[in-house]
Amino acid sequence: MYRSIYSSYCLVLNECNSVASFASEVSFEDFLWANSIFWTRALNIPLPHSYVFPQNQEDLNKYDSINNSAELSNDHNSRGELINGLNDIKNEAQRVNSQVNGATSTLTSTQGETLWIEGLVPGIDFCNHDLKAAATWEVDGTGLITGVPFSMYLLSVERSSFHSEKEISISYGNKGNEELLYLYGFVIDNNPDDYLMIHYPAEAIHSIPLSDSKALLLEEQKAQLRCLLPKSLLEHGFFAAGHPKDGNNDNKLEVDRISSFSWSGQRRMPSYLNKLVFPENFLTALRTIAMQEDEISKVSSLLEELVGSGGERQPSDAEVRAAVWETCGDSGALQLLVDLLQAKLTELEESSGMEDYDSELLLKSCITESQGQHASCENNSSEETNGWTQHKMSRKTWSSIVYRRGQKELALLFLKEAEHALQLALTEGN
Repeated sequence: MYRSIYSSYCLVLNECNSVASFASEVSFEDFLWANSIFWTRALNIPLPHSYVFPQNQEDLNKYDSINNSAELSNDHNSRGELINGLNDIKNEAQRVNSQVNGATSTLTSTQGETLWIEGLVPGIDFCNHDLKAAATWEVDGTGLITGVPFSMYLLSVERSSFHSEKEISISYGNKGNEELLYLYGFVIDNNPDDYLMIHYPAEAIHSIPLSDSKALLLEEQKAQLRCLLPKSLLEHGFFAAGHPKDGNNDNKLEVDRISSFSWSGQRRMPSYLNKLVFPENFLTALRTIAMQEDEISKVSSLLEELVGSGGERQPSDAEVRAAVWETCGDSGALQLLVDLLQAKLTELEESSGMEDYDSELLLKSCITESQGQHASCENNSSEETNGWTQHKMSRKTWSSIVYRRGQKELALLFLKEAEHALQLALTEGN
């Protein structure tokens, strides 16, 4: 697999005139450059499984015929180099496929006849990302549009024609600023797809009381020790601005949780259930970690009552979760969640201050590169604007501050949700 990725980087290197003299050795600096070029421009391309992993001579002949036809009908220099590059990748993919046969079978069964492969597409890889993309990219599986099967083309989102000076943008997907910054080197201010990641360290489980019993319960419940908290979850929380976009989702969430929690009916259903924005798989993990010794014994008794003392069958993960919730409620998990969010916020603020400080920095910033609505600065390092000093700032610095401010904002908002849920849980005896 590493060799396959390395070969892709070498293909990128060979395509560039600046490294035309490259013959035998690739330096580490070359590798880093190729890594950046590839991953900041790569697209997820849907291709038939038989094209990526030909299983027999018939498949090979089929796609060789397609490639030959493409070469005859187009310029041999540019098209031929592209086809040869695809053949090299295809041959390398065959070698990888023979080593990961089991994994490929699983992938085929779950994704049908289509595989998603990262690759560079000349022309489309120049397009920038925009939340309101001007175009989408499509795969011409039959070749009826482009003349080359499995090639790609751009399709205008609007019915009208493009203006000659208008930039053609596409969407890179619903990505948070962390992914945009680390993969592509830019961020979106007030990104609607931003998210916060929180986790309970797996290594810390070994140091908590009754770690073996809790580890077994975590496994039986298929609980998760980390979760992503998308910004959009806040639209359904206690402090949502306006009405949720889709009320039906709230009802479904409540019904799902009721069905999980109504196993024996010993505990009252919480009133806050349809406003709890945190993933149940993560709350399940925290609920288990926070359990006391007597609660573990009670869970065992409830499960024995359900499946029989002789162990006629194994309880399902949903039944174990129900027994744990019936015994523990939500307060222990929510208290642990509050602690994790407070620790996350403290970590974010330790070296860069509070969210307000970042907002002030951005308000007084003057980006040295002109892009979008951000004007470039004058030659001086700072200028006076509305009574305060405006400081020059590189786009890289600006992007980093936007990212960390967004993380602090989300940590504060989700902490507020968790604290309110904890208060309600304690009030209701959950």
